[in-house]
Amino acid sequence: MKVIVSFLILFTITCKLTSVSAQSQHDYIKRIDSLSLDSLNDIEIRLEGLGKTMIVSLDEKERLTSAFHFVKTFIRALRIQNSYFYPFDTIKNISVLNSPDDHFRVITWNLALNNETYRNYGVIQMNPDYLNTIKDTTNLRPYYPLIDKSDLIKNILDTTVTNEHWFGALYYKIESVTYKKKTYYILLGWDGNTMMSNRKLAETLYFENNTPMFGAPLFDLKDERYKKPIKRLVFEFNNKASMVLRFEPAKQMLVHENVAPQRPQDYGHPETYVPDGSYDFYKFNKKTGTWEKQKGILQEFDMQKE
Repeated sequence: MKVIVSFLILFTITCKLTSVSAQSQHDYIKRIDSLSLDSLNDIEIRLEGLGKTMIVSLDEKERLTSAFHFVKTFIRALRIQNSYFYPFDTIKNISVLNSPDDHFRVITWNLALNNETYRNYGVIQMNPDYLNTIKDTTNLRPYYPLIDKSDLIKNILDTTVTNEHWFGALYYKIESVTYKKKTYYILLGWDGNTMMSNRKLAETLYFENNTPMFGAPLFDLKDERYKKPIKRLVFEFNNKASMVLRFEPAKQMLVHENVAPQRPQDYGHPETYVPDGSYDFYKFNKKTGTWEKQKGILQEFDMQKE
């Protein structure tokens, strides 16, 4: 069941990402020389086949083998000059999100295991044009692999990690905010957590000394239980349910659907949580540099799910 859910999420992401105009993609691809373009086309065909096997094969060993070769093949692609400008838009099992300032893109995907848990994979690929503007090249790399270490993060709301200790997720949206001349990116993602529950999260990303850092104290819950802003929002709920977590650009809000158990005795057991029909929302405070939870519950909201 969770494999199907994951595929549907990936399919939805892929459909949304195709909104980039054909002309824009053409302009991007023109940056790649013909020999490199031929190589990338061949690699994309290979990745498309491996990605399909990762989704549809009923044999876990075959899926794991395909995932291994998928990573190795993708790294080959990233090493090709100007591969940043190649869309990889025929590969259905990945999410490709360009940052709003086009300084980088985040590519994520996952693999379903037989125990209905997931392995998350990803990479941050830097825009070579942006790299050429950076004077201090310490730790600077053309791409940064994302290594899923979710199980080792004990305090998930208040821990900052690098790309090598990533809180893994399949990202479907990216936005950015600026505070004191520093840019912070907010990534919305989905994680098939366990055989009983899924998670959605709002992750924070910034760069420190040219190193990607996940976890900035940007979310002010306005709750006395939390003495300071937390570093990411994480919502866990029953794996047969789905919840809204999305940006509303027109209203400059981050909106999430509340989840709760259907029975009082199930509090503290998030695998029983389902959406209760109410929504909370956050607005960015430019003076404090935080997304502040607003008083009251959002009453009117488009029910379309992310």
